[in-house]
Amino acid sequence: MSIITLSFIALALFLGYTVAVALSMAATFGITAVLPNFVATDNRIRRGYKYTQDAVWLVCAMAGGYVASLVNGESHEWLVGSGLVAILIAVLWMNAWEMRQRGLGHQLVMSFVSAVGVAVGFLIHLR
Repeated sequence: MSIITLSFIALALFLGYTVAVALSMAATFGITAVLPNFVATDNRIRRGYKYTQDAVWLVCAMAGGYVASLVNGESHEWLVGSGLVAILIAVLWMNAWEMRQRGLGHQLVMSFVSAVGVAVGFLIHLR
């Protein structure tokens, strides 16, 4: 692989991750500002919000996958797609406070949703 190819792969991963996380943060802050009682009670995340967070993360992962595919194009799509999934899941599991708040079930769901979202984002662009 050439330096230019590696640069595009790195840029695709960076932008895909940035888009997914930025959209997720914007949605989280927006929902929390508008519906604080829906999000948490007694400093505990509510079950309905956890499901909402799963759905929002699916959309965010799709957007991240789409952007990564847009930057990367059709070359090395398996490398970039699986790399983005690995990065999203690794960061998801490294955030210990949120992991404790969500619970194991939602961590597993969000891991699965990360993979599905990135794959769908890639498929939408490469279609």
